[in-house]
Amino acid sequence: MEKFTRTPDLRAEPYSPLTQFNRSLLRNTETGRTTQNGGTSAPRSGHACAVGTKAFPVKMAASRGCVGLWRTCSVLTPRPSLLFPAAARLQSSASGELVPRTSLSRPPWAQQTCLVPEDEERGRHAAVVSTVNRRIHGQDFGRLFAVVHFAGRQWKVTDEDLILIENHVEAECGERIRMEKVLLVGAEDFTLIGRPLLGKELVRVEATVLEKTESWPKIHMSFWKRHRFQRKKIIIQPQTVLRINSIQLAPRLT
Repeated sequence: MEKFTRTPDLRAEPYSPLTQFNRSLLRNTETGRTTQNGGTSAPRSGHACAVGTKAFPVKMAASRGCVGLWRTCSVLTPRPSLLFPAAARLQSSASGELVPRTSLSRPPWAQQTCLVPEDEERGRHAAVVSTVNRRIHGQDFGRLFAVVHFAGRQWKVTDEDLILIENHVEAECGERIRMEKVLLVGAEDFTLIGRPLLGKELVRVEATVLEKTESWPKIHMSFWKRHRFQRKKIIIQPQTVLRINSIQLAPRLT
C-alpha cells in the first residue's frame, strides 16, 4: 500500500514572500500533481481534474507566486512620499539645520559680479548728488510732492492739500505744525527716498490746523437670537482737518 506524506500546513507559518509562493503551489498540488512529461495526474483526494493539459497548473502557480512576491516586496519596501514635493527641505552641511528651499537660500539666477569698478561708482554718485543739489539751490525742480507719516498712517501730499485725520492733535485751530516723519520727496526729474526717513535738515513739510470736530455717530450693535442678548455701542471719533502749506528742500544732499 502506497504511503502518502502529509503536506505541512503553511497557513500557520508567519507571512513572508516565500510563504505566498508556497501557498500557490499548495493549491495546485491539491487539485492535481504535475508529471515529468508536462501533464497532470489524478488528484489525491478524488477531485476532478482535466487530463492532458500542458503544464497549466505549474504556469499558473508560477505567475501567482511572482505576483504575490511583487506585492509583498512593494508593501515592505518604503517609498518616498511624492504627494507634497514642496515640503522637501534642503539640509545644510555647515550648520546641520533644515533650510527651506526659497529664492533667498538658492536664487534661480547665477551669482553675478559687479562689472563697474568701485571708483567709477563713487564718481557717478558724486555727479548725481551735485546735479540734484544744484537744481535744489536754483529752485529748478517744479512742483514737489511728499509722503509723510502722521497719526499712524501714510499720506501722499502736495501744496494746498486738505487731509482729514481721524485722531486728536494737540495743536489748536489756526496753529502751524511741522510733519517731521517724511519718507519720500519727489520732483519732476528726481526723487529722494529715505531709509527709512529723510533728514530734518534736508526737507521741511508744514501744515495748518483748520478745524477740530467729531465724526458722525457710528452704531455698533451685537445681537444673539433666542438668547435675549442685545448690546448697542455708539462710536464717535475725533477728527482734525489739516492744510499742507509748503514742502521745502535744502541743498544738503550727501
